[in-house]
Amino acid sequence: MEEKKNRKITIIRLIKVIVFLAGFVGLSVIVSYMLTPKSSHPESGISYPSARGFYGEPENTIDIVVLGNSCAYSGFSPMELWNKFGFVSYVASEGNQNLGESICIFDEVLKHQKPKLLIIDVDCFWQTKNEISRIEYSLKAYLYRWFPMFKYHDRWKTTTMEELFADKQYNYRTTTKGQFLSRDTKAAEKAFVMEKTDEVEEVPKSSVVFMNILLKKCEENGIEVLLIDIPANHSWNYAKHNGVEEFAKENGLHFIDFSLVTDEKYAINWEKDTRDGGRHLNSYGARKVTRYLGEFIKENYPIEDKRGDEAYSQWDEDYKEYKAFMKKGRKNVKK
Repeated sequence: MEEKKNRKITIIRLIKVIVFLAGFVGLSVIVSYMLTPKSSHPESGISYPSARGFYGEPENTIDIVVLGNSCAYSGFSPMELWNKFGFVSYVASEGNQNLGESICIFDEVLKHQKPKLLIIDVDCFWQTKNEISRIEYSLKAYLYRWFPMFKYHDRWKTTTMEELFADKQYNYRTTTKGQFLSRDTKAAEKAFVMEKTDEVEEVPKSSVVFMNILLKKCEENGIEVLLIDIPANHSWNYAKHNGVEEFAKENGLHFIDFSLVTDEKYAINWEKDTRDGGRHLNSYGARKVTRYLGEFIKENYPIEDKRGDEAYSQWDEDYKEYKAFMKKGRKNVKK
């Protein structure tokens, strides 16, 4: 009798827990929808609106997507790639983007676009200081994706009642296609030269796990993957290069390390091609990286040249803005 009574109490408690959790999840979904920005424009408060400008492009028109952290959005130029090769690309990179965030924003891309090639700047493999924080921040990206209220919890202070229940209209379009344009020029203290070594710094285990998820998504969607490293003098070394090279070989991927490019036409000039002393490239350094990359893509991937296609005539207009920006010349920075 006592046993039946205890079992009944346990079942009742379990039901209460389930009801509570279901209520919490349901309420979280509703609040998350209310607090999520309903527009992708910068003034909406959405996270990294430039990285989400692909929503503003016609559906299924982007052939190449670039993921990674600030090195990626500083060092890759969609407008250069368009002008020289006619390839249609977008930089969906964010500051400090970890692989969890890469996966989440790539899922956003796949709802609106059908890219043929994904380019990943491997600096994000080592994003944050240690393995625990890498796992923590990547999992947090998933939490924010499922329950945006945790990401946008402060928006209740500024949002209106009308916006809380409005439909999403993500149509922000930027002519930079996600690139951070900068003519700022601040020389590095010295040229960044990687000393060759046989030492191998393996790709962190957590990054391997998340990369496998990303690679599987690409395989399921018929998307090829290219790994690159855009030069940064504070976070890269030859041991990491060796680690990524091993990972690339194991997965049958191409890997381009731009820190090892020596051709004068494309090699980074550490006095002129960086905007902040070598941490990030400026748009002149990005132009070199992109032109080299364009030649490689042309030789290795079946990406179509869309120049002359009336459906992409707006890209010619967008390029004019980029060209005018670059024509203004370098802006020397002392600080």
